[in-house]
Amino acid sequence: MDENELRDAMRATITQHSEPPPMESRTALVTARRAARRRNIMACAGTAVVVLGVTLAALPGQGNPGGGTGWAPAAAPSAPSAPVEPFPTVYPSGAVPSGEPFPTAFPSGQVPSGENTKPSWPAEASGDATADSGVHYQKGVALLEKLIEVAPAGYTVPTGNSPDDIPFRYHQAAIEGDHWSYLVSVPLVKDGGTGRIIVEVHEPNNDQPADPCELAQSFWGIGGSCEKRAVRPGEEAGIVAGPSTRDGVDQWVAFQHPDDTVVFVAQGLSTGGEGVRPLKSLPFTVDQLVEFAAGDGFK
Repeated sequence: MDENELRDAMRATITQHSEPPPMESRTALVTARRAARRRNIMACAGTAVVVLGVTLAALPGQGNPGGGTGWAPAAAPSAPSAPVEPFPTVYPSGAVPSGEPFPTAFPSGQVPSGENTKPSWPAEASGDATADSGVHYQKGVALLEKLIEVAPAGYTVPTGNSPDDIPFRYHQAAIEGDHWSYLVSVPLVKDGGTGRIIVEVHEPNNDQPADPCELAQSFWGIGGSCEKRAVRPGEEAGIVAGPSTRDGVDQWVAFQHPDDTVVFVAQGLSTGGEGVRPLKSLPFTVDQLVEFAAGDGFK
């Protein structure tokens, strides 16, 4: 097939098929933002916390909840990036033949405009879905402080940043469709082992499942075997006990409050990072996780 035949075939394909639907970019960005926040937790947990888990227990004054050294190790040198491969073109020479318009996916040659193709974010989010100021940002900070306060006696909550400059005490507020969500996480260090506790909160008008077990199994897409536990008359929590196969999360509870607020509380024996020495036992009981999720402290 020569270039003329190839061009004719492409034009026939375009004209004989209907225009594809506009991309749901807001949904895609929300999903990507969730994944990025969780990768950030993995990154900070799986690097310098390995060192912290070994050293903090031996340092004086580190036996009380909320303690820490404020020390952050130096960043390792970055690996050389792979060579960038050129994007293939439909013409062998890489150039469009003179006088011929380049074929497009839409008959008009224009990408459809509309609300779904260009999402707008609140002013406090500075142009993206993550708040860096304002009332929602401050709520994320407050949730983190509450999480640090519930650290059990004998566990240390380290301060400082990972080599990727991600805080060990992590918090974030983000807009997800029509509601705000909050994610907070801290490592818990004891006897040279490092685990963690995570809280994720979704404000009302969220898209989370109503069934307690479906809700629990939706957490980070991990799934798992679930059981329901009565909390109050007509209210149940979903409980999933691992160990999970990814993300360093071994046990978590999900609860939907009467006002539609959803709270996930998760804990792990390790941080999910390679080479991390795990805790000998989980920091909290299931009853405590249920209490955290169904109470007003993280709501």
